[in-house]
Amino acid sequence: MPPLSPVPDIAVVKSDRLSEVDGPLPGPPDWLIEIRSPDQSTLDLQNKILHCLSNGTQLAWLIDIQRQQIWVWENQELPLVYAVTDILPTLGNISDLTVEAVIAMTQQR
Repeated sequence: MPPLSPVPDIAVVKSDRLSEVDGPLPGPPDWLIEIRSPDQSTLDLQNKILHCLSNGTQLAWLIDIQRQQIWVWENQELPLVYAVTDILPTLGNISDLTVEAVIAMTQQR
């Protein structure tokens, strides 16, 4: 990625891209997840996501706990907003994951 390499809250990388040697990941994550806190600018987070998408990220989520919704970008498409019982798009073998379940996971201690 270019000099600006934003670090997401959660980065998911396909196993075939991982190296046996520790070090930085070459390129962006395949799937990035941002969790918006009340004091964060949604616009700043969206810009971070768009930067990663333009550099190869395939899937991005922006979790908004306060609004109980998740914004989802796939490749470079416009985002779709998912709520409560909507099933989210994922990468890999994860299926039937709802907004409600993801938000519940963020609130576990």
